[in-house]
Amino acid sequence: MKNRFSGKYYKFVSKDKFIFAIIDSLSNEGLIKQIITKDGSFQIADYNSIIIENDTVSINIEQENLIMKGILKMSDFHPLKHKAMGPFSIFSMECSHEIYSMYHRIDGKIHYNGNEHVFHEGFGYIEGDAGVNFPEKYIWYNSVGEDYGVTLAIATIPFGFIKFTGLLGFISYDNKEYDLCTYTGAKIVLNNPNKIQIKKKDYKLTITLNEHGGHLLKAPVAGNMDRLIKENVAVETEFCLSKNDKIILQRHDENSSLEYMY
Repeated sequence: MKNRFSGKYYKFVSKDKFIFAIIDSLSNEGLIKQIITKDGSFQIADYNSIIIENDTVSINIEQENLIMKGILKMSDFHPLKHKAMGPFSIFSMECSHEIYSMYHRIDGKIHYNGNEHVFHEGFGYIEGDAGVNFPEKYIWYNSVGEDYGVTLAIATIPFGFIKFTGLLGFISYDNKEYDLCTYTGAKIVLNNPNKIQIKKKDYKLTITLNEHGGHLLKAPVAGNMDRLIKENVAVETEFCLSKNDKIILQRHDENSSLEYMY
């Protein structure tokens, strides 16, 4: 484990638009758990206050600026049909990415700083990372709903003696999966803080972003959680996936997640 890290990212969205994420990491420093909401980010002092076992998440946190308690059940998972890294899975990468569920159902209740949020037919997303470092420069985007999941990562990838811009993009909807990745021939047409556009043959994905800001989270450098990154779990976005200009999936999402580290 020396100089390496691994972690999972769990996203939770209720029907009343309450959103939070849990980052559950193991690094040179041991276990580190973090929570991010619309209001801020929190380093969890007692890692036993968040227990994730199979499909159940138990939270019992009482610390400065954060009181959060409840039990959530996850079900009806939609994992990718193959490894997210594709053929790059066989190589030892700086950061390897995996997606465990593009979208799934969440039920239960959460009490957060004096307010109760009911997750009846809520929805969520799960991914993981492992390696040595997060990429030097990257964009990560996620939008999830009760019947779809969209996730995208654009990053500077060191590979041997070279660096290249790598793309991982996945859309899960209507029992179909759309892969827009470097290794499947997808190309980045546009990439700026306000709009991202990806094309692959007849397919096109366009994401329009509003002001995103963010809250600080710890991220790995040589296996230590020494880097500070910014994430916002409540970015207002619109996206459209089309084929030959015929719309397959189009949504407006007030609770998109975004990390923009450029």
